[in-house]
Amino acid sequence: MMPRKCAGVGRAADNHEERTVTIYRAARDFFLFQNLAYPRSAALEWVGNRFNLDRADRDILRRGVFSEKIAVRRLAKRVCGTRWRHQPLWVDGHNVHITVESVALGRPMVLANDGALRDVAALSRNYKPTAATEMTVMAVARFLEAFPPREVHFLFDAPMSRSGELAARYREALRRLNLSGEARAVPVPERHFPRSGAIVASGDQAVVDACAQWLDLARWVADFHGLPFSGYDFRSFLASEAVVW
Repeated sequence: MMPRKCAGVGRAADNHEERTVTIYRAARDFFLFQNLAYPRSAALEWVGNRFNLDRADRDILRRGVFSEKIAVRRLAKRVCGTRWRHQPLWVDGHNVHITVESVALGRPMVLANDGALRDVAALSRNYKPTAATEMTVMAVARFLEAFPPREVHFLFDAPMSRSGELAARYREALRRLNLSGEARAVPVPERHFPRSGAIVASGDQAVVDACAQWLDLARWVADFHGLPFSGYDFRSFLASEAVVW
């Protein structure tokens, strides 16, 4: 006898699929409006209202879909291959750590059309260490042990809760693995990132725009450890299409 399908589970699956389709339809319109030079905030509001998107859905689009001009400019500065290992690596500490931790905890993610992996929840403002923090620190450190850069500098946002503690964990991990580098908390990390002559590891939009070369370190770490992630993939929106992954 075939098992009976739970009606509640079926409805939930149908609702999830319907929501996913709606988000991709809205994302396509959002992408096109930006390419037509509509102001980004106005385009998001119009698309969000048209498709009746809630705040979380709008955040998915905000973090994942950019005009072709912006996306291509950022992709042109993204470092691929291993040449980043021959230059100093400056890490946007909270950004990379929170992204890897979000993947490890199975939170929904966005793979943006500018090439960056981002968490949907935008936890940076209210981040606090969790039971997964030490695992995340070691995941990042083990990747750097396998692919050591010339030197590495982790900078954490000092105004955020317990940022000094998080920096200390990374300092200890670097020491244990005999990696050349530092980890510290500073008031405004963005002011310390070199404009040239180094690689900046971050998925933060402002940081990516300001630096000469950037590395999506969180994505590299996730791939290295085989950490599965799911969510929304807008990479092919340069061709006005996207797929679920």
